[in-house]
Amino acid sequence: MDRTRAAFRLTEAESALSTMEQLSWDLPRALAVCHEELLLQRPAGSAGKNGVCELTFAQSAGRTRVQRSFVTHPFHFTAPWHLDPALPGLAAAYLQTPAGGLIQGDRTRLRIDCGAHTQVHLTTQAAEKIHTMTANCAVQHVQFTLQSGAYMEYCPEPIILFPGARFAQSLEVRLGQEACLFLSEVYLSRRAGDGTTFNVFSSRLRVRDDEDRLLLHERSFALPHHHRLDGPGVLGDSPVWGQAFLVGPEVPAGCVRDLHEILASVAGVVGGATLLPRGRGVGVKVVGTEVRGVRQAVFLVWDFLRRQQLNTPAVVFPK
Repeated sequence: MDRTRAAFRLTEAESALSTMEQLSWDLPRALAVCHEELLLQRPAGSAGKNGVCELTFAQSAGRTRVQRSFVTHPFHFTAPWHLDPALPGLAAAYLQTPAGGLIQGDRTRLRIDCGAHTQVHLTTQAAEKIHTMTANCAVQHVQFTLQSGAYMEYCPEPIILFPGARFAQSLEVRLGQEACLFLSEVYLSRRAGDGTTFNVFSSRLRVRDDEDRLLLHERSFALPHHHRLDGPGVLGDSPVWGQAFLVGPEVPAGCVRDLHEILASVAGVVGGATLLPRGRGVGVKVVGTEVRGVRQAVFLVWDFLRRQQLNTPAVVFPK
């Protein structure tokens, strides 16, 4: 019995190591150390802690539909809906995580392939919780591939970082000719009674075109116990922050002025916009004291850019 149990644990550990190698990237040192920490429970990335969601979309009879799907715990996926009256071919897909959030040792991988001329809106059913951790960390790797003429919106619900959370996310995007991606994210840092926040946070976004040219490389890293979040040039008294990017098409310079006016119209937030290199898109950053204000600002940015690109307003999809 002991030998069988030992063999099972070895196989499980080898599987976990393989998964971690596949999901790892150039992590900041603080997270790289956490990434290798042993857990008293099941090993990091082992069965039940290794979530995979792989979806392939294709055009069929004038509508975007799922051509292939592979999903494991903690992800859950149902057939997409066609809910946008102005874009009847757009597939609105909901990614669910019924596990109740990510905990230490969780490794998740999301891969979306959008075929030529597909239109996809991907969102989540509720806010994602990154729970308090005492060892290791939670890692999420996201990969999008958009074929020629594809249009995708990735608008997940906010991510909540609880005190002591250790979270790393990597987003890799490949854009085909005339493909377009809109991406938005909102984060909330929850404070404990003694004022402590999450332990470490890292996020990287990298977008390349079909000729492997780098269109965007954006990276965020926070280590609150080394550099206070409420200091100047960081978050100040704003525990909520968000960002939005439109990448792919050429954007006129006047778009930035309009976005600044939009952000200035939202109470309780501070934000800014900038053109991406070679004018191949625009990026927006915003901070605020409440989730509602930051979400409103991000939504208005999405609405403005959608009208510019598709000549149709943003839609409040049911949740």
